Amino acid sequence: MKHLKHLFFILPVLFFGQNKSLNINIVSVTSVDSIPEERKFTIRYSIENTTDIEVSFFLEPERLFPAHSNAMATGIFYKLFQEKEELIINGIFLNKKFKKIDGFPDFSKFSTDDEREKAMQNYMEEYMKKENDSIQKFTKNGVTEIEAHKIKSSSTLLKVVYSLKPKETKTYSTEWYWDKKRYFKRDEFEYYLNEKSSFYLQFYLFLMKEQYQNKLTTADYEKLMKIPNFLKGVYQSEKVEINLKE
Repeated sequence: MKHLKHLFFILPVLFFGQNKSLNINIVSVTSVDSIPEERKFTIRYSIENTTDIEVSFFLEPERLFPAHSNAMATGIFYKLFQEKEELIINGIFLNKKFKKIDGFPDFSKFSTDDEREKAMQNYMEEYMKKENDSIQKFTKNGVTEIEAHKIKSSSTLLKVVYSLKPKETKTYSTEWYWDKKRYFKRDEFEYYLNEKSSFYLQFYLFLMKEQYQNKLTTADYEKLMKIPNFLKGVYQSEKVEINLKE
């Protein structure tokens, strides 16, 4: 895991300075205090192909991750700043969209922690059973378990190849929720979200290709290498203010 974190910090060194084939933009950030203990943010963002050719790259455009998390993820990364300081923390924002995952329990239907814990346990047991059944389908045909996991990983990765036609722009929207908690601690990092400070949000795309070779079967890696105009590089949005004030 450490080498992935290191990879994240050297990515700008590897990729910045290339021609800017993409723009990622935060179109707007709006907020409303729907209940006193919670603030809801609606964030609209876009990805634009600035070239005259169709381009492709790995991306799940509706999955957003803190920028200091898994550098090999295929979503959009974000950074949060308090004034000019980057906040190296998780858990500030909650995206309730996870409830739409097939079979995931809707916690709003449960009144106690025990009920929620039991529902989550049942979900994980069913999820692991499906995963094991999927792997066993391969192993029954003489494939080792390690090879089966790689076949599954490879298939999943190729499904997130994302393409944009010449000059095409795609726009997305997500909703985040903040419980107004202000003190956070992660490893050696401690932060207090000052009620009077200004906060800013910034999005990043960290696009890679060859780095995924060990996640792909030989055949799928060969397919990847034949995809024309497959982009690599680091692309960042402008910083946009997000309201975390009192």
